[in-house]
Amino acid sequence: MNSTEVAKIAGVSRSTVSRVINGYPNVPKETFEKVMEVVREHNYYPNNSARTLAGKPSSIIGIFFVDNSESDRNIIRSSPFYTEFLAYFTDKIAKLGYALMVSILRNDQGFDSLQSLFNQKMISCGVFMGDIVPNKVLKYLSDNKHYSILINQREHTDFENIILLNTENYLGSYKAVELLIKSGHTRIAHIAGTNEKISTKRRLEGYKECLLHNGLPFDESLIIRANIHREESGYQATQELIQRTKANLPSAIFAANDLMAISALQALNDMDIRVPDDVSLIGYDNVDMSKYTTPTLSTVSTPLERLAELASVSLTYALENDSIREQNLLMRDFDIVARNSIKNICK
Repeated sequence: MNSTEVAKIAGVSRSTVSRVINGYPNVPKETFEKVMEVVREHNYYPNNSARTLAGKPSSIIGIFFVDNSESDRNIIRSSPFYTEFLAYFTDKIAKLGYALMVSILRNDQGFDSLQSLFNQKMISCGVFMGDIVPNKVLKYLSDNKHYSILINQREHTDFENIILLNTENYLGSYKAVELLIKSGHTRIAHIAGTNEKISTKRRLEGYKECLLHNGLPFDESLIIRANIHREESGYQATQELIQRTKANLPSAIFAANDLMAISALQALNDMDIRVPDDVSLIGYDNVDMSKYTTPTLSTVSTPLERLAELASVSLTYALENDSIREQNLLMRDFDIVARNSIKNICK
């Protein structure tokens, strides 16, 4: 199958297929999804030999999970968000004619290994998730024109050849807190991440501003910081929150992601605090596990397949055209998923 046949089946022009495959941003969402459905169904692969003949770099893409914790546990296994994204991304880049190398980066030794992979031309570009990628690493990547994409890490960058891809963190968290307020909750706690990452920073801002816009006071004592990549951190944060507020418990908790929310649920159960009868709970990301907790977890749904699609087409466009089409990408799609972990106390 070639791009002309893909275009015929999808009912679009060949140039539209090319724009979709190469990551151009000016393709309507409906058209994009229609073309990608044909690509997936018919296992269409772009001409990889043409890239080789043109002297293009390796067809192996590196995906790197940055983990600054001291835990021996694998960050990918710990976080269902990363596990699900990795599954989608692997499928997307395979259908675009690329292979994937997965690695976890810890401390300077890990970043030295990263540099070696690029210098030996074993990989052509990189995707970075997890903890913040240091500036010295971004400078190396940019100076050597190793196109890379950072997901939910930064809002701005001065480094060329680095693509930023963020989800709609502020409005998603705002709407999550708004759901709690509409359900009658006025004392709402937040299990937050660090302010280094743009995703957790924006989620905290959405939480704070939703309270203020609804005439509710912002209480710093209701904010608990946690390592959002580790479930034990969410468990401990919840214990600390309950201990700190035992004289006046919050009626609801908004967690920075589903991993923290699920950990909070377990901690509350262990302390004989019932969800949602005593404390309501909402998370973020809508990972598959959230549908199977007891009670089922309310959450903000981030379409991970769409996120993986944006990452794959943006990065492969840069590789195949030796330029970045758009440096700052924002995936605005999200939905509020109301399940059984929120109690309406207005009734």
